[in-house]
Amino acid sequence: MNQRRGSWLWLFCVLGVSWSCDPNAPNPSLPGTGPGVRACGVDGVLLCDDFEGGSVGSVPNASTWQVQIFEQKGHIAIDSSQAHSGSKSVYVNGTGTGNYRSVLFSTTAPFPPQHNSFYARVFLRSKNGMGEGHSTYFGGGSADNQRMVRIGFHQYVLEANLIHPGTEYEVLSGPWGQPSQGIQLQAGKWHCVEALFDGARHELRVWFDGNEVSGLHTTNWNKNLSTWSPQYGKAWFGFETYHGEQDELWYDDIIIGTQRIGCGG
Repeated sequence: MNQRRGSWLWLFCVLGVSWSCDPNAPNPSLPGTGPGVRACGVDGVLLCDDFEGGSVGSVPNASTWQVQIFEQKGHIAIDSSQAHSGSKSVYVNGTGTGNYRSVLFSTTAPFPPQHNSFYARVFLRSKNGMGEGHSTYFGGGSADNQRMVRIGFHQYVLEANLIHPGTEYEVLSGPWGQPSQGIQLQAGKWHCVEALFDGARHELRVWFDGNEVSGLHTTNWNKNLSTWSPQYGKAWFGFETYHGEQDELWYDDIIIGTQRIGCGG
């Protein structure tokens, strides 16, 4: 913890001021630094999981999450080697063979969301960082998988794409072929990623470490689409690759809600 911030926290605690006195509480100005505490108490939370109740080596709670691994090329389990808060997270091994691999854990609750809109916030740690190919970290879509909005990377930068029946659209966080101008995950570091899937207004917004990514804010995918949103029936997290990318990832402190969540826990 920053020494000056720690001193102020100590003073506020001594004076009885209502503020977090937990020395491990995250600094909201430094999202993703952990170890922190979960933010399940914020307004509008529909689902919150810090995975502390799971047993190491087991899959995430089956009453909340469904594990889906295409052709068993991958692995998902509760892990204690990394955590954003507490001592556990979800480990996703996406290092199998083949160009297409899908290693996901998805939820059907609390879907369908009111007004077909929801926020999703996750803390994410990647072993390798982003590659040149195209892969997905999390998203939301229809129950039949025919329409979906996915958050991941392409050409080394954070991107979003829309799967519309028979068509795919993409927006990037930076200019094509210029990865230094886009948003990138740093290997071995926790990052806070949040998205608004607004089906009522046909809008997508994305925040990275607390800052909105303007290049991923879209209402029409630059194709004059007006009514493109899926009827959201689920959200998912993990690793899905379409060009053979390899990575190991950890997910922690996942929240799905009706209001902006932020990175403070």
